[in-house]
Order: sequence, then C-alpha cells, then structure tokens
Amino acid sequence: MKSRPKNPRRRAAPGAGNGPVYLQAAVLVVITIAAYLPALRGGFVWDDALLVTRNPLLANFSGLGEIWLFGRTPDYFPLTNTVFWIEWHLFGQSPVGYHVLNLLLHIADAFLLWRVLLRLDIPAAWLAALIFAVHPIHVESVAWISELKNVLSMFWALISVLLFLRFVDDRRGWKSLRYFGSLATFILALLAKTQVVFLPVALLLCIWWKSHRGERRNNIHRRGAVTATWPFFLAALILGLITIAFQNNGLGEEEVILGGPSRRLVNAAAAVWWYAGKLAAPVRLMPIYPQWRFDSPRLTDWISLIALSAIFALLWSRRRRGTFGALVAVIGFLIALAPILGFVQMSYVRSGTLVADHYQYFADVFLIALAAAAIASVWDRCGSTSKTFVGAIVATLIASMTLYSATRAAVYRDEETLWRDNLRKNPNAWQAHNRLGQIYFDRGEFVEAAPHFERAAALKPELGDNHNQLGLVYARLGRFEDGIAEYREGIRLTQQKTATAQTPRMATMRTNLANALTITANNMSSGESGNRDEAMRRYGEAITQYEAALKLQPRQPAIHRNLGILLARLGRKSEAIQHLRAALEIVPNEATAREVLEALEREPPDRSQ
Repeated sequence: MKSRPKNPRRRAAPGAGNGPVYLQAAVLVVITIAAYLPALRGGFVWDDALLVTRNPLLANFSGLGEIWLFGRTPDYFPLTNTVFWIEWHLFGQSPVGYHVLNLLLHIADAFLLWRVLLRLDIPAAWLAALIFAVHPIHVESVAWISELKNVLSMFWALISVLLFLRFVDDRRGWKSLRYFGSLATFILALLAKTQVVFLPVALLLCIWWKSHRGERRNNIHRRGAVTATWPFFLAALILGLITIAFQNNGLGEEEVILGGPSRRLVNAAAAVWWYAGKLAAPVRLMPIYPQWRFDSPRLTDWISLIALSAIFALLWSRRRRGTFGALVAVIGFLIALAPILGFVQMSYVRSGTLVADHYQYFADVFLIALAAAAIASVWDRCGSTSKTFVGAIVATLIASMTLYSATRAAVYRDEETLWRDNLRKNPNAWQAHNRLGQIYFDRGEFVEAAPHFERAAALKPELGDNHNQLGLVYARLGRFEDGIAEYREGIRLTQQKTATAQTPRMATMRTNLANALTITANNMSSGESGNRDEAMRRYGEAITQYEAALKLQPRQPAIHRNLGILLARLGRKSEAIQHLRAALEIVPNEATAREVLEALEREPPDRSQ
C-alpha cells in the first residue's frame, strides 16, 4: 500500500516530535506511565465493591449469562462486566492487574487518538494525544478500577472512527469490511459504556470537516457518507433506551431532583462551562463535587446559557473566516457531553451534584485537539527565539500535568485516602461521609465513625440506609435508644416506597431494630420491676419485627437464631426450637443456635410452652 503524501497543512507543534515516529511513541508511553505509576499501587475503592470484589456474577460461568441477558446488574454495560469477569478469574482480589489493564487501555486510547487526528489532518496530533494521556482530569477514569467502562469504550469508539474514515477515504478495496467493522466496533463501544451514543454525530462532524477541507477523494459522495451513518444512530438509540430503562429501574422510587425544564437547561449550560474550565484549569479535583441547585433558576443563572449561545453564534457567523475548526470542536464537545448534562435522570445525581471528572473523558478530545492545533498555529508564526519560549511553556505545562496526575493517582491508593481528600475540598459530600464512616465502622472505630454517619444522615435525611447505618453505630456505642429511633426512621422512609418496602434491605433494618429492642428489654427485665412492663412490650415488638424480616428473607439463619433465643428466654420453647432448627438447617455449624437448642432439649417437658 502506497504511503500517503505528506500534507503541507500539518504543522509540527513544540515537542511534537520531528523525529522518528517510534521515538514519539516511546515518549508518549514513558510520560503516561510516569503520570499513572502511583495508580498501580492503588486498591479497590467506591463502586469497585459493587462491580468487582463483591459482585456475585463474576464468581461462576452462569454469571456471564446474567451479565448479557439483562440480569442483576446496576446498568447495562455487558462488555465491561465480561472483562471484569475475566479479570476476576485472572487476578481475584489483587488490584494490580486491574490497574495495569486500565493503564494499558488508556495508553492505547492516546495512540488511537493520535492516529485519528492524523487521519483528519489535524495539526499537532501527537501533542494532542500526549495532553489527553497525562491530563489530570482523566485520572479518575484510569486510576479508578470501575471506570474500565471509560477506557474500554473509548478504545472501541476510536477504532470505529478510524475504520469509518478509511471507509470514506479509500478509493477501492475492503470498503464493506471497513464499514461493517466500524459499525461492529461502535456497538462494542456502546456495550462497554453507552455514554458513547454521541459517536454517530461525531462521524457526521468528521464528514463535514473533510468536506470543508475539500477532501472528496472517496468512492461515495458526501451525501452517501452521511446516509451510511443511519445504522450507527439506530444502534445508539437502542442501547441508549436500554440504559435509560436500567437507570430508572436502579433508582426505583428514589426521587432524583433535576428541576424543571428551565433549570435543566441552565444547569446544562453551566455544566458545559464547568467541564471546559476543569479542562483548562484542573484544580481541586475530587470524586464528589459540591451540590448544584435544582430549584427555579434566577435571572443570573441564565448568564451561562447566554454566553454559550453567543460563543456558538460568533463561531458560526465566522465559520468561513478561520473559525471553522473551533466551531467543529465546540459542537463535538457539546454533543459528547449531552448524555450527561442532566436532561434525563441519572443515578449519579443522587449525590446532589451534576458533574464528575470521568464524565468528560470522551468530550475532552475535541477541545484538546483544538488547543494543540492552536499551539501549532502559534508555533508556525514564531521565529527561532520565540519558538524556544513557546516550546518551554508547553514542556512546562506537560510536566506540570504529569506531576499533578501522579499526585491525583496516589489519592486512589485506598478509600480512606480518597474520601479524606474529598472532604477536605467538599465537607458536605454525604457519600464521602458515609463511606468514611463505614471504613471506621468496619475497623471497630465506632467513636470515629459516628460523626460521619451523623453528617451523612443530616445531608441526605430522606435516605433510609443512612439512618440504619447511624442506628448501627449508636448501638455499638451503647446508645440504644438513639439507635432505635434511627432504625425506626430508616424503616419509615424505606417502607414509604413500594420498590424498597419488600427488599432484603428492609429485612436488615427490621432485624437491627429487633436486636436493639431485645437488648434494651433484657436490660430492663433484669433491673427494677417498674421496667418489666416496658421490657415485655419491647420483647413483643422485637418478635413482630423478626417475623416481618423472615417474611422477606426466610432463609436468613441469623434472624431464625436471634428469634429462637428470644422465644426461649420468654419460655416459648416449642417455637424457639422450631426457629433454632431452621437456623441449623441453613448453617449446620452455627454454634450459638446449636448450644441453645441442646440446652432446650435437655430441659424437662413441663417447662415447655
């Protein structure tokens, strides 16, 4: 195959490498590894438990069927879950392998981006790929194991773009194969993460870009290339609707407030500026950002939308006078962000914020390519002395981004480090308080856990689970009355919604309440006689709660055991034996249940109920 003639419009940017391609590639790899080396020492954090370490679907071959056939998954990204399944069987609970794969895919994404930009004759393609590779805003997508979704989806999406461009450009041979290969890899990208639904519009932008530059060397005309994108739109529509259905099902009846149409519109515009700002100045990065407003917009809230509209109108009006590239980049940035701008319900918005670092992984390529091309344009206009100055500035920026990315990657070392860093920057992140409180609770540090659970319940009072967790830590601290009050509130909130009223979560809350009632009743019954009536009332309520929990989880041995012990204490021997035997049938080596059962069976018959 003949090499393509060198395009005179391609410019070398500072540090873009006028040397051999393999040297440029080596530099890209080395700098990217340097930026993410601390991530390789990181552990499992946040959603990694849900998706990997505690995901029952990864344990056996049958889990693969559920992954693909709309089974017990929080969202529909079966290709990503399949890779998790493979990783689980290769690496188990060791996080290193997972991190290595994320990093390798990110490096591959940078190389593919480099190739796509070359194919489109975008100046300084290598510099754009390098900026994409080391930019700190992308650390969350690489250092967080769960965001395999991003790096894997981007990998297939960029291959799809490359194949489609080859399909449009090449005069002969393999056109059908390239077209269907492009469609197939786009579907793989959707199956990894459906946020890439914007790609068909990106393909149209590529066609528009090439047409504007007078590149019509292909076998099909511009109209034919546009028509060829309709199967891509169809695939995006189908997978997009499936994702919306999964999101709605996962939320159940939980209310995720996004505001009315006007608030959603102004918030979307504000989010676009926010993402552009983080790309230009990646400071104070964190997993959970401060809450956004979802009430009726004030007059000043419309400024972001007005400014965005003005920028777009200016670029459009001057598109034939040198701003066409900027117009295409801005449109690409907007359409890539569109799925996550808050127009439809997303589970992530339950945190109270509308933005997250990993949401802009796809969109950034448009503005990064624009910035690199602008640097190349400045470079072309500089003399030798000025080029040295510009090169030094660019090198300093790359070094700064690499260093900051390494610093951010180190934050993902473990959950405690991650959430402490988040709370230093956003002390009102209820999820961070919740997670940090759980870390302390699991270590038995209940005094340290209590204020975090209290803060989480105060910031997110409508969530029953927050009250249940607060009740647990109060019980561990001996504050049983406070714990009982929190359990009751958690149950009240959870049973208000039919989607959660009959779940194992409700069974757990009822069991926790019954345990606390039993303990306090035991203390009362062994104290002054004046408290015995209250003790018997609490015993009765505890039995009611245990029985209600068993209706939801009849095969839960701990509930049978605890209820059996309580019934034995009240002298209801036959009922107690029934529940203790049920516990031992489920868990034959349950020591406490067996000990109490044997004691009851040794008692004389006249003491039975």
